[in-house]
Amino acid sequence: MIVAKVVSHRDLERQVKQALEEFGYFEFIDVRRQAGIPDVRRSREEETVLVVKDRIVKILDILEIDPTKRRGLAVEVDDTTIEDPLKFVSSVVKAVESQVLDLESKLISARAELERQRGIRDVAVSLKPLGVDPALIRSTEYTYTTAGIVPSGRDDELEWSLREVTDGSFTLSLLRLKRGVSAAVLTVPVELKDAIERILSALEFEAFSIPPDSQGPPEKIAAETEERMQELQNEIGRIQSEKSHISNEWGTQILAALEAIEIEEKRIEVKSYIVYTDQAIKMWGWIPEGKEERLETILQQRVGRALEVTFDRPDFAEHEAPTYISNPSVMKPTENVVKAFGIPSKHDLDPTKLMWLSFPLIFGLVFADVGQGFLILLIGLAARRARNKGQEWGAIMGYLQAGAEGLILMGVFAILGGFLFGSFFGAETVIEPLWPVFSHTDEFGHENVFRSAHMLKLSVEVGALHIMLGIILNLYNKLKHRDYKEAVVAGSYLWLYYGFINLIFGVSYSNVNSWFNATGSVNLWVPIAGIGYGIGDNGVYPTLPIAPLVFSTMVFILPMVLMAISSFLSGMDGVVEFLEYSIGMISHTVSYARIFALNTVHIILSGVFISLLPAIVEIPIPPLELFGVEIIPHQIWHDGHLVAPYLPLLGAIIGSLIVGILEGLLAFMHTLRLHFVEWFSKFYHAGGVEFRPYALKRIHTKPALVEALASNVPTAG
Repeated sequence: MIVAKVVSHRDLERQVKQALEEFGYFEFIDVRRQAGIPDVRRSREEETVLVVKDRIVKILDILEIDPTKRRGLAVEVDDTTIEDPLKFVSSVVKAVESQVLDLESKLISARAELERQRGIRDVAVSLKPLGVDPALIRSTEYTYTTAGIVPSGRDDELEWSLREVTDGSFTLSLLRLKRGVSAAVLTVPVELKDAIERILSALEFEAFSIPPDSQGPPEKIAAETEERMQELQNEIGRIQSEKSHISNEWGTQILAALEAIEIEEKRIEVKSYIVYTDQAIKMWGWIPEGKEERLETILQQRVGRALEVTFDRPDFAEHEAPTYISNPSVMKPTENVVKAFGIPSKHDLDPTKLMWLSFPLIFGLVFADVGQGFLILLIGLAARRARNKGQEWGAIMGYLQAGAEGLILMGVFAILGGFLFGSFFGAETVIEPLWPVFSHTDEFGHENVFRSAHMLKLSVEVGALHIMLGIILNLYNKLKHRDYKEAVVAGSYLWLYYGFINLIFGVSYSNVNSWFNATGSVNLWVPIAGIGYGIGDNGVYPTLPIAPLVFSTMVFILPMVLMAISSFLSGMDGVVEFLEYSIGMISHTVSYARIFALNTVHIILSGVFISLLPAIVEIPIPPLELFGVEIIPHQIWHDGHLVAPYLPLLGAIIGSLIVGILEGLLAFMHTLRLHFVEWFSKFYHAGGVEFRPYALKRIHTKPALVEALASNVPTAG
């Protein structure tokens, strides 16, 4: 990142901002605050922008228009001056505001009246079984009458309390209702009103709210309110219809007005980053290195001759510069995962492009199943299609839409893993594994007892390659930034780690003493190729005519000593780093065995539903051969017998629903852990600040073409 310094004439402030908007890679540096310069006062037009925005937002809320969704074609808005968009917005507001506010006022009144009528209806319905005229429920000169509901278990207590307080001078009508309460109407002498109200409150009595204009039999009141409620509902429907009509007719214009005013608001906000003099404006900002020429070109097109642009790498850039991340859109989900760990610092490589492949690859080994992987692929495709069409799946399911491309790739690699290991919806009676060493049975139909050992070795070797890639990236970082002392540590660690892995697979993983034999030879580990052939002299690993003791000294002891010396010279931080590398060399490698463990759990859980549930329907699977490779054989071993390939339907469906959700999430989390903990710890430290350039996102508007430049303004100094 470098700093761009832009100086222009004060009268061309708007053109400079529009040029920076078009450029889209300029992050303002707050030099005004650093220099203690007071904020700039807003003009009358700028104050108007902030006021008008509230009116537009209120119209959108009333019409229930979503500003994030596009409606029709983008509206062209002339924003040569701040007055131009204000005129456009003002015309839209004048056209719809009064009508919209009037409809909203009528709607609020209608809904309030509907609620009032509903209350009258509810009271009438409750009094209907008691045959009480609501007009009689009031206080007179001699009596106090009230009606309401009381919990059914307190009926007797209510009657007893009334008798004790009034000496029997009361009337009480009770009717038990179905919802666990009783409707009650009681009359007492008016002088006992206060005492009776205290008793009713203690007994959880809830009085009916009797409207003052309610009179007549309850049946008549209920019928009248039902009729009035229907009229009000029709009125509300008519108002909603009118609102929908305005929304359909003016929705595009209203959304364009809101966006136009929000753009002006953002332009006003960036004034706080600009230094003003009597004749000129000055602004600083971060831009990605390599985009200097494009910035100058756009500024010259917009501003003309009244311009001065310089570029600089200030001393504080190493500490304060934001990090610019640039990846293809298809990698956006992976980039977001990286950002969740932390923004790359200036001394970090952005691991997005590598993780874009490594993450779905490891996930595919864990969740290896052709059928279930295909379901993940379909979900990813559906989520991507819905997102591109502007459909929203909600707060939780929205994560699927945001990570659609990642799901697609994870599904593809899960399918590939399923073909390699021979799993189809958890069934082992469909696909013959393309990698024979992972077949569940041998050529005679007996169980392949070495399958788990092969899977474990594959997991560890994948982990070793992944970790070595991280160490190589760390070495590259150190060399790139000329940190040669740390580069020696990183190079020694790579040397040490390769020697460690080679001693495990090229000599012995069960007898460390074999590493120090003074006679014999060493076999050179070849990644992946030796799986299924054991370790050491297995016919695949090339033989080196070097004694294990000499080899261990060269690739294990010597780099460890060199790494220790280089680390200790860096003080306590170096000592901690050395211990972390030494311990992590073993623990992080072993951690990749979770690929084997999770894959095994996935197979067992999927197989449980296949074996325990009745098939209901056994779907026959026809043989399939592609490019001379037998994908689905004519016959497959199952329970010691050759059978035609088939899929037990019920077990596949139930297993996919349960395992697909639980194991899919578990596989994702552990794959994420292998990247965040085991891999990132080798080279990625994060701690950077995200690059947030000044840019405008237009959905509903498009700017009018600039026809002329202010080239007659003198050059700023």
